[in-house]
Amino acid sequence: MTQKNYSALGHTGNSALDAMLKSRTEPAKPEYAPTNNKKDIVSEISNNIAVNDEAEFPKYEPEHKSDASIAKKSNKPAKKTTKTSKAKQPKQAKKTKNGNGKKIAIGLGSVVAALCLLTVGYTYLYPNIHFGVNAGVIEIGGMSVADAQKQIEKSNVLNNASLPIKIYQTEYKISVPEVANGLDSENSAKDAYEFTRTGGFFTRIGNTVGALFGLNESKLSVDVNNEALKTKLDEISSEAITEPVDPFWTVEGDYLVVDKGSVGVSFDTNKLYTEVENRIKTMNFSTLDVEVTTKEQNPIDVQYIYDNAQTQAKNATVDKTDGTTILPSVDGVKFDLEKAKEVIGDGSEQTYKIPIERTPAAVSADQLARVLFRDTLASTSTKLNASNKSRTNNVRLASQFINGTILNPGDEFSYNGVVGERTVSRGFQTAGAYSNGQVIEDVGGGVCQPSSTLYMAVLRADLEVTERHNHSLTVSYTPLGEDATVSWGGPDFKFKNNTDYPVKILAWQEGSSMSVKILGTKTTDKVVETKTEIVETLDYKTVEKTDSSLSAGQRETSQSGITGYKTVTYKIITENGQTTTVKANNSSYKSRDKIVLVGPAATPQTSESTTTSTTTDTTTTTPTTENTDSETAQ
Repeated sequence: MTQKNYSALGHTGNSALDAMLKSRTEPAKPEYAPTNNKKDIVSEISNNIAVNDEAEFPKYEPEHKSDASIAKKSNKPAKKTTKTSKAKQPKQAKKTKNGNGKKIAIGLGSVVAALCLLTVGYTYLYPNIHFGVNAGVIEIGGMSVADAQKQIEKSNVLNNASLPIKIYQTEYKISVPEVANGLDSENSAKDAYEFTRTGGFFTRIGNTVGALFGLNESKLSVDVNNEALKTKLDEISSEAITEPVDPFWTVEGDYLVVDKGSVGVSFDTNKLYTEVENRIKTMNFSTLDVEVTTKEQNPIDVQYIYDNAQTQAKNATVDKTDGTTILPSVDGVKFDLEKAKEVIGDGSEQTYKIPIERTPAAVSADQLARVLFRDTLASTSTKLNASNKSRTNNVRLASQFINGTILNPGDEFSYNGVVGERTVSRGFQTAGAYSNGQVIEDVGGGVCQPSSTLYMAVLRADLEVTERHNHSLTVSYTPLGEDATVSWGGPDFKFKNNTDYPVKILAWQEGSSMSVKILGTKTTDKVVETKTEIVETLDYKTVEKTDSSLSAGQRETSQSGITGYKTVTYKIITENGQTTTVKANNSSYKSRDKIVLVGPAATPQTSESTTTSTTTDTTTTTPTTENTDSETAQ
């Protein structure tokens, strides 16, 4: 057999080595499109890896020796036979069979060796992403890295992707497109390329061959929008992280439904962010179970529920912020304590239904809507000196704070609470006021006129007065027994809405008067009038004092005298043809001495008491001063 000159032909005799040399000397092949056709894959591999078609295997020619040669060799004459021996025919057939087996084994070995060389060459020399390698579910085998990146960018695999997160007993879902900028095509393509090019020899061979049979795929990478993901996880955390909810109850039909509440739940939000980010980046969308810490709520306390769940019926009310929205009524609730204990038992269930006895409210929401602020319960006015601008300002400002106040049934009004502290920064000015029986200038002088005018209206509306103080000295703008002094940090004027319907207070100052009107809902023909009886009259004294600044015989009054009184005021109530008299208050007003200054040259006179005629109709005149916050006893 003639040995060929492989070096002269450009071959080494080793097909894998020939392919390597060929790939280094020849220009690069054009890029390949992916295919799943195994025949095409084999053809592609063959085109990229040169296999030496000049290689030959030595021929095997077994020798068949005749009987004559055997005899000659042994110097024995050959036996003559006329027909073939039956014993020798099978032996010759066996030799032929063994020879063919050796040929097949050698041929198979050569094929296996060629395939191994082909596989090694394909694994180490193929320039593109190996066939069968996918980026997730995207087929990119046979592509260059650049083409694979473009193929990944066109994919819509994230369109409907979501990541379920289970926190305690609630599952939340994060829509991946909402928290991602899309697939990380660049890194995904590079990862696919490197998938069969990392690791040891057998790892690379295994990954390459496995990819051909669909056994291996590279991971897809997602570009996470960190700000959007943080916002979404903050929303989930704000809902999922809770404090323990203690047992609570609601009235449903004829039952008190008791809920045992829920445990508090907390978890590491930073750890959750990291886990979710990694899951999305690697497209691992299996359910993420979040590790949580729980805090138990208090157990059901039947006695506490019994003491607090039972209520009196409550009428419908109005929203005091807008004065129009109707808030529904609440029925009264009553139930048996022992029955409740029997129903709740060990408290292991989530909810329980305790039978109750309900008492309907007297005024429903529909009823209230038809009659809200329909009637005028009372209206009063008092006179003032409008030319005293500082005092008038204070009266007007206090009226504005009062105006529009709404009291639902049972609500209590506090004058100091509604009007607030009288300060310059809040718009109040300095005006005359009583302080310990003396006239002084003080911030807020005049604010007792709105409180007194309001008290007059409250008496006539028959509302429940809870705190009222008369002035220490009489005032001229209200009848005796119908004034109400106030002082910041001191006396207050308070009353409750004791009707079944909301009331609204209107207050305003205009010209020389200050007015109050109380709106509500009349349910009867009730009319209220007032009457004050003078129990005792306290006359004032006239005191003369020498004043050297005056000329001889000159007299001057430095302080007017005021008569004091002790009175009882009554409300005369006429309703449905029946008249009743109810005491409203007892009032006590001090007297104040009249002081006259006398010049020193005049004949000395002994101070004497003089009884003067006074009138009890204090509404006919307007005093120049009256008490304000500085007066705590008037």
